[in-house]
Amino acid sequence: MIAFTGIGAVTPIGIGKEHFWHNLMKGYSGVKRTDRLLPSREIFCGEISGLNADKYIDDSRFRRAAVLSKYALIATQLAIDDANITKLPGKNTALVMGITNGPLTYTQNFHRTLITEGVDALSPSLFSESVLNAPASNISICFGIEGSVQTLLGGRTTALKALILAYQLMTLDECDKALIVCSEELNELSLSCYSRLGDTILSEGAGAILIEKLSGMEGPHPYCYLAGMASYCNPSNPLEALAEVIQKSLETAGLEFGDIDFIVTDPFLASLHDLYLNKIPCGCINPLTGNAFSAAAMWDIILSSLVLKYGVIPASVRTNNLIITDEIEHIMICSAEEKGVAAAIVLSKYV
Repeated sequence: MIAFTGIGAVTPIGIGKEHFWHNLMKGYSGVKRTDRLLPSREIFCGEISGLNADKYIDDSRFRRAAVLSKYALIATQLAIDDANITKLPGKNTALVMGITNGPLTYTQNFHRTLITEGVDALSPSLFSESVLNAPASNISICFGIEGSVQTLLGGRTTALKALILAYQLMTLDECDKALIVCSEELNELSLSCYSRLGDTILSEGAGAILIEKLSGMEGPHPYCYLAGMASYCNPSNPLEALAEVIQKSLETAGLEFGDIDFIVTDPFLASLHDLYLNKIPCGCINPLTGNAFSAAAMWDIILSSLVLKYGVIPASVRTNNLIITDEIEHIMICSAEEKGVAAAIVLSKYV
């Protein structure tokens, strides 16, 4: 059995699980108006401001790291602290990182300097931090992770697929512990591009989860355990891909659809309501935080872990009017992308 033993949240509605959960229960929104990144006009986004990374990470090697990496490092530290672990077993710990857009700011600065000032003016740190696996490398160096280190790229499904990959590494006995981390940063280019589309409010931050084999668990009572999972791609029929992962994740968990007490999913998957969800409470964190792509999906996983731990669904995240009156035992998190990529996991209460 694979248990969730530590969680770390860096979000527009709170840093750390206590602040995050408190603001969820209060219905606080982190979406606000800002002109920091687009001075020519104000725009709404889920911005993290005033965060002092040195408060959480005292390793001076990472003071010049990209914001994306700093968010990921802080979330990782919070997850390790939450699991009450003083030191990770280096070769026995795996890391799976999920990223959507990557460190765009450092990438832009690198290319801008190259074009305007030439090769001799380039900072080596800009290049090293602009590559997509930089956050995972920084985490592995900072926390001494010597096991498998992977970086997955994609949209919201990436968080779920990262968790599935970490589970597979553990079942293959490549590690007894694994960190799953997703991170995203706001950037003037992405803000400008997505704002023109007018279909999403962007956000930034990170989320981290530490999972352990229950037999070797060191920390306190776990939040929940991973009961079922599935991922699938069907470019010709995205809706069929979604239906497939929902069914497969239930099968691997040994559950029927009626056993699921709460479903957390993408805000735009209205078709789910027609297919499955007319009798099950549903939720999503996006309305409160904005869309941080893979990081937002990781926040959905963290939200689900806390719901199973505390036995209550914050009213602020509900997307339908159904209310649970019985004990919450099983939660499904599912996600789908336009190209037909879909993934789902089932989390169950640890008794």
